[in-house]
Amino acid sequence: MRLFTGIALPEECRAAVAGAVAPLRADPAPVSWVAPGNLHITMKFLGEISRDRVGAVVDALAGVAANFRPFLLSAEGAGAFPGTRNPRVLWVGLREPLELVRELQENMESALSGAGFPREDRPFHPHITVGRARGVLPPAWGDRFLRALSGRRFGEVPVPKITLYESRLSPGGAVYTVVREFPLSGGARGRRENKERSQ
Repeated sequence: MRLFTGIALPEECRAAVAGAVAPLRADPAPVSWVAPGNLHITMKFLGEISRDRVGAVVDALAGVAANFRPFLLSAEGAGAFPGTRNPRVLWVGLREPLELVRELQENMESALSGAGFPREDRPFHPHITVGRARGVLPPAWGDRFLRALSGRRFGEVPVPKITLYESRLSPGGAVYTVVREFPLSGGARGRRENKERSQ
């Protein structure tokens, strides 16, 4: 199974992002655009794993989810990896409280590392991937992408759960299936937040 963990987006946010990207999709540039229904926030890509390891993944993620309370992000702005001069991945940005989503991802890395999955060697940059370059893009194309999306707000992203997805590749693009959902049910993270607010 080809698995990854992520945060699902509400329909309103997916529609807003898809609408902003629509004029760019008409451009003949070699970009593979993410289908609106597939837009999400990737937390960790696990890759191809055998089915007998799924139980360890589920246990790790359940433990992480039990230590966080639901929170709210907002989708705004845009960017590209590694940069706009040579864009390979095109994305929509996220705003505060990024420290919460980063802490959630770090806890996920630690739990999955304990289950035998290697940690990412790159810093975590939360974002919504909207497209991937499939060839060399013209020098000014990245700037055009930024002009089209920068400064735009795409709505709020409630984070009540983390989701384990299976990704199946097909000629028409990737097909994502929900394997398991893990509600954020409070725990230590919520208690610490309440204590900080009371001080």
